[in-house]
Amino acid sequence: MRIRKPLVYLSALAVVIATGISLAVVLIIPRPSQPQPVTSGCAWPVALNQATLAENSQVNVSNPDTASDYWIMPVPVEQGLSVTLAGRYPDSRYMSIAVYNADGSPFTTNGIASTLTDYRIAPDPGSVNPWQHQAPPGGGFTVTLRSSVAPGQVNTLPLAPAGTPSGTTDVIFYRVYAAHGAPGQVPLPTITLTRNGESRQLSQCPASGQDQIPKSYCSIPWVAKGAPVCGVTGRASTTGAAGTIVPFARDPIGTGGTPDTDIAYLSATVVPPRNGDVLVIRAQAPTTPSGTAPTPWPEPGTDLRYWSLCIDLAKPPVPVVVNRLPGGTADYGCRYDSQVALDGSGYYTFVIGTESQRAAIERIPGATFLPFSAAQPAQRYKLNMRNMLAERGFGEAVQDVPANGRSASAAAVMGPYYPRIASCPLATLVTSGPAVCMRASAPPSANANQTTSSGHTVPTVLFICAIAGWAVLEAWQVLRRRRNSGPAATSANRGSLLIGVLGAIVAVAIAILAAVEVPATSVPGGLITFGIGLLIMCSGIFLRWWSVKTPGHPDQPVTTTGPYRFTRHPSYLGFIMALTGIGVVLDNWLSIAALALIPLISLIYLIQVEDKHSPRP
Repeated sequence: MRIRKPLVYLSALAVVIATGISLAVVLIIPRPSQPQPVTSGCAWPVALNQATLAENSQVNVSNPDTASDYWIMPVPVEQGLSVTLAGRYPDSRYMSIAVYNADGSPFTTNGIASTLTDYRIAPDPGSVNPWQHQAPPGGGFTVTLRSSVAPGQVNTLPLAPAGTPSGTTDVIFYRVYAAHGAPGQVPLPTITLTRNGESRQLSQCPASGQDQIPKSYCSIPWVAKGAPVCGVTGRASTTGAAGTIVPFARDPIGTGGTPDTDIAYLSATVVPPRNGDVLVIRAQAPTTPSGTAPTPWPEPGTDLRYWSLCIDLAKPPVPVVVNRLPGGTADYGCRYDSQVALDGSGYYTFVIGTESQRAAIERIPGATFLPFSAAQPAQRYKLNMRNMLAERGFGEAVQDVPANGRSASAAAVMGPYYPRIASCPLATLVTSGPAVCMRASAPPSANANQTTSSGHTVPTVLFICAIAGWAVLEAWQVLRRRRNSGPAATSANRGSLLIGVLGAIVAVAIAILAAVEVPATSVPGGLITFGIGLLIMCSGIFLRWWSVKTPGHPDQPVTTTGPYRFTRHPSYLGFIMALTGIGVVLDNWLSIAALALIPLISLIYLIQVEDKHSPRP
């Protein structure tokens, strides 16, 4: 009873303190601000297009296509709210209206998807949809967004996924690709909000800039996490070894990111060569409608509605390259189908180089120049190949490629349309043409195991095998040690051995963190560095195995055969070597230091404990 009473008193006191803290949090700390009511704002407050990219770098996020014009409308989820969009078909290659949830993902309600593409939008009475029938742009349409939708409803989109709580912010995207004229010439749909039988049409927002982005936009969770315009600072990325090329593949499809569901992407990552070489990308070009005017879809004789290739900086928030040029103009790292030169066989040749190489590249027949960043030339880059709305008979589209990250899968499906990439001296390209450059870039074999996360499968498999072998060796050694050691020795060494294990775990955690978060201390070398690290690691594992297999003699307190001829503790030396090798594989000096020094300190303590309990001669 004497023991239980204090525990009861302490428990009651803890409950009182916790309750008081909870009340203080509720009463004193202000609640997060709710999204700004859209009824007090204006229509389409956020614009993302080539003009805003040039004027405000903080809206250059998520690898935008510079031939696209986006307008974004945040909408708070409210019971009984409906939104009516009344617009005119634009003079453009493509248009769509999409709704995304608070995580930036499309959704489906009662079988109705949250995206409506141009050719599926029915016209108003007396108008014609130019993506359904041959007609000039300008006809009218009306689309209604509401929470309750049912199959068969024309021009209706779900406003929010089922079960979405009130106060959550969803967004409406109005997308236009390859428009005729400037973004200001695209007619935007009017927005009318209807609540409890009362309707109000919103006035049009002024042209978007940083100061016009409303608080309601930054209250959207996926925006607040990644948009520099909302105060988010992007992390730096590792540059990687110069000349690294990870071929094009279709990455696994995740959630969020407000994807255009009509588009599929092939992605590659590259690091520019340091010797002045250029990157050459070559493949057969899919056919698309010509010009920017809308045409009935599907269109006979075409493969896709649209395709493009863009080069982006492979670091958050993944901006497209924008280089300032003399005269106040800018060069953007995107080219779409109508801007791409083709040779007599219908093949394109993209050449990625620096602005100083532009003139020489543009003189090459059939070449299309794409720029590395003038401000960050050695940065790792991400290349995005977009395919939009594939024709049913075109089985080589990116949409048909498995989203498994394997370049071999993409090459097998796309055949001649698969974009091969190679590094090439500019002089060779100018004098001998792209065919010579591409000889070093054979299409990925269907049996190859290339992925966008690793580009070197054989070394990766060797590394995994080495780790697995080491794990088996360590498990066997622990069992052997328990069997052969006496009770006193086991008791004495248990604590020190635990310290050694914890030291290794801490070292590995710090090493991985340093490799990810501190790219400034990365080690150059690529596969060479990987091979050196793997060699050091395997040498350490072998030394550790050799020391375990070397028998001792009962009349000799100190073993002097095998590896013990060279060092008194070869097993521990092998352990340090194996960990150091992992640090070299991670390509980071801080990782190497952590994996070499932290376990060394713990092993020095372990050696002292063992020496204390070892028999004396």
